[in-house]
Amino acid sequence: MENKSSTKNKEQIKELAMAVDGGLTVYIAVHNAIFRESATFKSFVKNLFGRGVPMSKLLEDSERLLPLWEAIHEKTEFFQRSTYSSLTKDEKYYFDLLSQYVDSVRGTVAALVDRQRLMNEGSKGGPNNPMTRELLKEKEKVYEMAVQKYLTIGRELNAAAAIIFQ
Repeated sequence: MENKSSTKNKEQIKELAMAVDGGLTVYIAVHNAIFRESATFKSFVKNLFGRGVPMSKLLEDSERLLPLWEAIHEKTEFFQRSTYSSLTKDEKYYFDLLSQYVDSVRGTVAALVDRQRLMNEGSKGGPNNPMTRELLKEKEKVYEMAVQKYLTIGRELNAAAAIIFQ
């Protein structure tokens, strides 16, 4: 039988996990829209003829993720400062994974925004354009590595979900 403190802690962790899930849904929608609009030859041709989504719009969409994930991070930090010491060993394990996941998705969002800023600059053209194929490949590699990291932590988090969601 769980005590009231543990039940309350689990409920708070569930709320945090649901906020993370909501933020992930928004991130995935933005990621999918960006890659649908900017990553195919068809989208390249559409952009060439002015019928695609402008890179500035895709950049704006990605930048909107930053405050969302900052707020989620702040919620987890507040919970850690205020409640962590009263968690059970299992709750701490799950919360630690959740915190790592939040940090990892935040890093992924930052890498996506960084990539989109470069692509936006590249779309403007001009003689002093910072975009090169090599730099874009580097930004894409950083982004892909960030995605792989959050997916790996996400699998661990899902495997531990029964600790909180049982």
